[in-house]
Amino acid sequence: MKTPFHKASLLAAVAVAAIAFAPSMAQAQTEPVTATVEVLNALTITEVDPLDFGIVAAINDPVLVATLSIDAATGTLATVNNAPAVFAVVDNTTATRAQITIEDGAVGALLNFEINNVTNPTFGGNSFNLTGWETNYNAGAVTARAVATPFSYNFAGPIDTLNIGAEIRTIPSALPYTDGIYPGSFDVVVSY
Repeated sequence: MKTPFHKASLLAAVAVAAIAFAPSMAQAQTEPVTATVEVLNALTITEVDPLDFGIVAAINDPVLVATLSIDAATGTLATVNNAPAVFAVVDNTTATRAQITIEDGAVGALLNFEINNVTNPTFGGNSFNLTGWETNYNAGAVTARAVATPFSYNFAGPIDTLNIGAEIRTIPSALPYTDGIYPGSFDVVVSY
């Protein structure tokens, strides 16, 4: 007959053996691993073509307004005359819709655009009202835009194209337009 002491001794011996064969924490090693990420939020924006309405004859009126527009998709010029306020195209060989390219974006990311800081074309004390904005992105649909009003497109990559059309309007005045180059400008802001 075995005594309870003998059972306890046997259990103690098994427990000691199990501990002896258990992996030792003293053998564990630690290796620090670095984790990095590079952020590139900067986009490359390039003006390919300026907004150019070509060479025109422009007659203004103290009350009535004429309009010359350039289509964002095709770059085609169109006039809406309201005699005696008139636009007549003299030479359209230099006429271009504005075009910018966007590079270094994340494919599929939503890009935010805004047209702002518009300066009307001015020369010799007279100017044209630069307005009637529209855009065409990667040969998609033409969409009307308003200055200082954000709009968005998804970046397709590797190089996306934004075409911008607009119009100039004569400003009612008794001061006639004089011969010269009437420079104006606007900013296109692009961001994530």
